[in-house]
Amino acid sequence: MRPFTRQPQVSPEAETAKRAAEKSLQPAQAHEPEVEAKLTESIRVKEQIRVHNRANAYSDWIEGIVLSRLSG
Repeated sequence: MRPFTRQPQVSPEAETAKRAAEKSLQPAQAHEPEVEAKLTESIRVKEQIRVHNRANAYSDWIEGIVLSRLSG
């Protein structure tokens, strides 16, 4: 004799939530390339600023050495 097995039933609220989540995922996936491009650009600009700041710090250091030799 086999025991009765209960088939799991999904509530209507769970189905509605699942459909809503799938629906909201579609626009997010559609915008993914645009977001990736903005992230890449942001990383590139951040790197340029870092390089610029490093060059300025080096330039300021050299200028400090030169000025101290001229005034001393």
